[in-house]
Amino acid sequence: MRTKIIKRLMPIAIMVLGYCQLNAQLANTIDMTEDGQLLGLGTQHIYKSKILDEDRPIIISLPIGYETSNANYPVLYVLDGLGNIKHTVATAELLAESGLISPLIIVGIQSMDRAKDLTPSKAGEGVYGGAGGAGIPQSGGAPLFLKFLEEELIPYVETTYRTHPFRILEGHSFGGLFSTFVLMQSPDLFDAFIIQAPALWWNNEEMIETAKTFYMANFSLNKTVYFGIGGDDGWGMRQELKRYVEVVNKNTPHGFRWKHEEVGDEDHNQARLLLNYHGLRFIFSDLKNTKFTIENFDRTTFLKDEQNLISQYGEMTRRPAMDYVKLYAGLDEKGETTDAIVVLKRATEAYPKYVGLLNNLAKLYEKVNQIQRAISTYEEAIKVSKKYKLGYEEGYQLEIDRLEKN
Repeated sequence: MRTKIIKRLMPIAIMVLGYCQLNAQLANTIDMTEDGQLLGLGTQHIYKSKILDEDRPIIISLPIGYETSNANYPVLYVLDGLGNIKHTVATAELLAESGLISPLIIVGIQSMDRAKDLTPSKAGEGVYGGAGGAGIPQSGGAPLFLKFLEEELIPYVETTYRTHPFRILEGHSFGGLFSTFVLMQSPDLFDAFIIQAPALWWNNEEMIETAKTFYMANFSLNKTVYFGIGGDDGWGMRQELKRYVEVVNKNTPHGFRWKHEEVGDEDHNQARLLLNYHGLRFIFSDLKNTKFTIENFDRTTFLKDEQNLISQYGEMTRRPAMDYVKLYAGLDEKGETTDAIVVLKRATEAYPKYVGLLNNLAKLYEKVNQIQRAISTYEEAIKVSKKYKLGYEEGYQLEIDRLEKN
């Protein structure tokens, strides 16, 4: 039995291996200054806010390919942007390259006074970290900061750049507290949230008390929310987050997709990179193929689902390349070559730089005697190989010559 399974899977393994060999990582060019400084993290803009009555620095990072496409992109708004922009951009680019998330416009909002902007209420006597009973006099500015986001920053971003309607808010610690506040105060403003180690101890856990009425009052809430914290964060921080998600668990609204986890052994600050990574993976987890198998594949449903993902997250959205490869290879091995072509053609559209996908698509066209399409696909593969200096042009030309002779 085991031998039969291995023999059945061997053609798929060979195809997957061929895909890996022909699709090594392609280096994306990053601009540099004349004195050799590496760019690529974004551009700082100074937004003159009437609501905040100040000049607020904003970092805008555009996804790779933005300048050469006409696509619209979802937007990730990152609180404490100056401190988080480096790891956030790097993680988002890696995940988008792998097809695990959609490419994103990232807006890093630089903090000026965190205790003012990110706290939902005045902190009085006995506040954590306070001294002398004075509290934090400037605290309680979150409602005004939310108004700044809603009435100034988001409209500015959406009129200046090609944005898709899907918006994400991400915040850590006080930023996580603010994100929790926004989720319950203005739930329609963002579609998804990455709430990292939120300071839910604020003002005697008032956000937890608010949650008890908010989730009972909202029978339906079509949002995706990731609640994450480092496994070695403070016991109080972790327990307060647990108390919040217990409220969510008891009264989960219809359509509310959420996850709570403790990640690794990182402490409060160390966890930010991992929480950003896991949060983005969770928000876009529907890009992983869990619907279509070799046994239940239907090409019409497959193409409709691909279009649904594009509608939800933007034109550049795609599944991980290996999901397409495994599916088409299995269909072809089963003898469903026409269905395999449908999957692989979609893969070449989603990953136009991956010359190995074009090579395998040409072979499938030849297999069903669509010779001219096979030739055209090899010609496209030559263009891609030449553009990215992959070195496969001669081999593909030999395939074209062979097909034309026959």
